[in-house]
Amino acid sequence: MNTVEVFREHRKTIVAQWIEAVFGTYPLDTTGFLRTKEDPFCNPVGEITTTVAGHLYDAVAGEHILEERVREALERFVKLRSVQDFPPSRGLGVVYVLKPLLRATLLPLFEAEGRTADYLEAESRLDTLALMAFDMYIASREVLAEQRIAEIRNQHAQLVRWARTVEGSPVGGPGGSKL
Repeated sequence: MNTVEVFREHRKTIVAQWIEAVFGTYPLDTTGFLRTKEDPFCNPVGEITTTVAGHLYDAVAGEHILEERVREALERFVKLRSVQDFPPSRGLGVVYVLKPLLRATLLPLFEAEGRTADYLEAESRLDTLALMAFDMYIASREVLAEQRIAEIRNQHAQLVRWARTVEGSPVGGPGGSKL
């Protein structure tokens, strides 16, 4: 059995375990909702997590899937995690949760056949995907920071405009001085 076939055989179990691990990072009252609601509009977190789990696993397995598909799924997942209240280590650490799952299930099979190098190649693909996710996470957080700065500037400008309308204002309202 080649590497991809071994991964395919265990896909359902490992993907389900990874999804559970990701859901486990959320508060307990949210986790039940994530597991039970199937509608992507009611539960976008569950839908995005489930989608990325399959794509991530297939990419690690060496399946011939379009890089763009993996990138899009991973980017949606990373953007979701970047806007949530997680420190970066928890936001992206879930990508690496796949590694111990693979080691527990697949590494012994590859070692028994003397094909550890094939397994390590799959782990290397996971590391590459994690680095891609890190780049996406940083880009997403930069966009968020820029949006927050723009929002603060707009609020400041509104306050200055309002202050100018107030009698006796130090920023140049009617009867006030102009700064």
